[in-house]
Amino acid sequence: MQRAIPNYEGCRRYKDVSVPWAEYDKSRSNEIKRILDLSELFEELDKPVRRREFKLSRLVILLFFKIFFGLSYRSIASAVKDLGIYKMLGMKRAPCYKTIQNTMKYLSEDILSRINLNLIPDRVKLAGVDSTGLKTHQKGAWVVVRFGKEQKRDFKKVHILVDLLSKKIIYCLLTKGTSSDSKQLKKMLRGCKGWIKIEIILGDTGYDTRECFDEIDEFGAIPGIKVRKNSSTLSRGSPVRRKAVIAQKRDNEKWKREVRYTMRCVVESIFSGVKRRFGEYLFSVKEVFRRVEVWLRTILWNVLIYPR
Repeated sequence: MQRAIPNYEGCRRYKDVSVPWAEYDKSRSNEIKRILDLSELFEELDKPVRRREFKLSRLVILLFFKIFFGLSYRSIASAVKDLGIYKMLGMKRAPCYKTIQNTMKYLSEDILSRINLNLIPDRVKLAGVDSTGLKTHQKGAWVVVRFGKEQKRDFKKVHILVDLLSKKIIYCLLTKGTSSDSKQLKKMLRGCKGWIKIEIILGDTGYDTRECFDEIDEFGAIPGIKVRKNSSTLSRGSPVRRKAVIAQKRDNEKWKREVRYTMRCVVESIFSGVKRRFGEYLFSVKEVFRRVEVWLRTILWNVLIYPR
């Protein structure tokens, strides 16, 4: 006989997880149209006007389709021709796979980060920062079984700053797999400085350094970083971190409620969603194109995410 689970009054969810499925299905059914509408945001790539057969703003859409469907360059070129997608984009003929591939050369982190500004709010109440790993190849475990040698463990690390309420990615950064999380927070905050206001930034103990606390305070936000258990209450050059250590040692549960620290798990769910939708490996070989690819995934995620 199955034992009934007691209904404790203290066991309450910290957020509402109900989903209006009718609106969700309607949002998912319009994904292709939203990707096609992205060409308006990339019209700055077509200036100054040059004598190109294909506009870059239209070719970028084909890159988004490649990531969205997980196809190779030759496969997406075949789909564009056979399904008549090039006619929807106003092209006279379908481009070859090499033309689509060369579009990556005209994109950069600076251009894509500015375009991403149009997809996120100007003011964010609660943000979170974390990192995850992405594979650089698609080799499976059969290589180890068949040939008896370990496969090359090469991966890259992606650091993201996320709006925890809208589930949109504010900024992303691609580094080596062995890079430290705390050192990349400074770069992300400086990349966002001047065009967005964040009230609270959450992070795990990997960001428990005086530099991270000071950078968040200088950015104008409240650091919601969990400190280590053996942290000292001495200032040592960072009064902001000292204040956080005292607050967590005095009453950790109260501190969690004040900064809403339990919402930090949203970052992990975003990592899971991105990998499930767009794959957990990078298709680009060159490092400069891998950075562009990560930003393309970021923009695509912000466009397709279901608004709550």
